[in-house]
Amino acid sequence: MEDIKAVLQAYSVQPFYIEKKTDHLYWVQDHQQQYALKQSHLTLELIPMWEKVYRKAYEQNLYAVLPVYLTRQGNIFQYYKGSIYYLTPWRGEAVTTFDKLTAERFFHNIGRVHAKTKQPHSVVTEDFSTTFQQYRDHCEQLKQQLLGFVEQYEKNRYMSPLELLICTQYRDIDFCLQEGIRRIDQLIYEQETEKNWNYSLCHGNIYASHILKNKEQLYFINWEKARFNYPVYDLADFFKHETNHYDTPMDTFLQAFEYYMNENKLSKKELYLLIIQLLDAQPYLKQLEMHARSRKTTIEQIVELQYEFRRILFGLHFSAYVENKYETLNLDDLDDEED
Repeated sequence: MEDIKAVLQAYSVQPFYIEKKTDHLYWVQDHQQQYALKQSHLTLELIPMWEKVYRKAYEQNLYAVLPVYLTRQGNIFQYYKGSIYYLTPWRGEAVTTFDKLTAERFFHNIGRVHAKTKQPHSVVTEDFSTTFQQYRDHCEQLKQQLLGFVEQYEKNRYMSPLELLICTQYRDIDFCLQEGIRRIDQLIYEQETEKNWNYSLCHGNIYASHILKNKEQLYFINWEKARFNYPVYDLADFFKHETNHYDTPMDTFLQAFEYYMNENKLSKKELYLLIIQLLDAQPYLKQLEMHARSRKTTIEQIVELQYEFRRILFGLHFSAYVENKYETLNLDDLDDEED
């Protein structure tokens, strides 16, 4: 712990207790308060963007961004023996489950971060449409590839448990690809009528382990992969991380999503882009390609396939939710237009 104590000296922290929580995280107690000391994966090249996160948090009063302490030299990190360390307050434990209140706070907070840091971004429509038209064609190829695997398995007199599972899931995966193609068509159409997009400060690696929870607040930690990008990429990363388990609180996420929209209302094409990300069936098909030559046991392959399948099922539910919640024409809207 001598190296850790040396780093803490840069912050004038005199610890009387240090506990190693993970390979890179230390819980520190001095005579006044508790701290979290992180030995980061940051490089000197990534530091400018990481520092920008905290400048933005200060300027925009983003209370969900857990602050970092300054060293005695006025820096927000300490370089020591080839590693970059930073010190934050200790604010509770990482989220392990998403109940209703936790989910609502999460979407409210990340929506506020995205809204407060939003800036316009123009996209060349022709390049955009070409890229997604190519992806649309790729989805058509994946449909044929999926059908080929299923037809191959059905020729076997006795299918393996994995092959049987793939055949039972075929209908949902095929529908996922068809739904993705439909959403791509909608996205291309919307881009032709509205060319502007928005970039926001994105966490870049947001999931439960990087969300701290206490009685009053949720905090986002570990901004080491932060970047400015389309905000839906943050949401897609979160959903992909958190929806592949058997106990995914799917309904809780869907019901709480309006708290995000209340803070940072997404346009139709942003919602379409998010859905397309969630309906990405390529990882699932990759599992099928690797099946014959995989050295993993059948059980291990089934577990990995189920992870991808659950994620896709959530994508289908989210697509239906968006259609019902944000695309269905409301009679009250018609009355407002007539007025």
